[in-house]
Amino acid sequence: IALTGCSKENPIVGKWAHGSFIYTFNADGTCQYDAAGTIMKCKYKTDGNKLSITYDGDKISFDTTFSIKGKELNVKDSFGSDTIYTKK
Repeated sequence: IALTGCSKENPIVGKWAHGSFIYTFNADGTCQYDAAGTIMKCKYKTDGNKLSITYDGDKISFDTTFSIKGKELNVKDSFGSDTIYTKK
């Protein structure tokens, strides 16, 4: 039986920092990326370990994978390398 309004909080929700680069993922599917002072609004979706981010003004999403271990968010960058963000 599915219970509406009782979904488990998405673990990616929150503020994550890697140096001066900060992602903020909101529970409503919106996000913000602060790239050393350059703010970009975005929308995101997760499905298992898949993460899809679409920045405002872009028609194509950035699709990647992620994992969370404790206070660390590991995201594959556009080159396939691991980037570790720490929960703030």
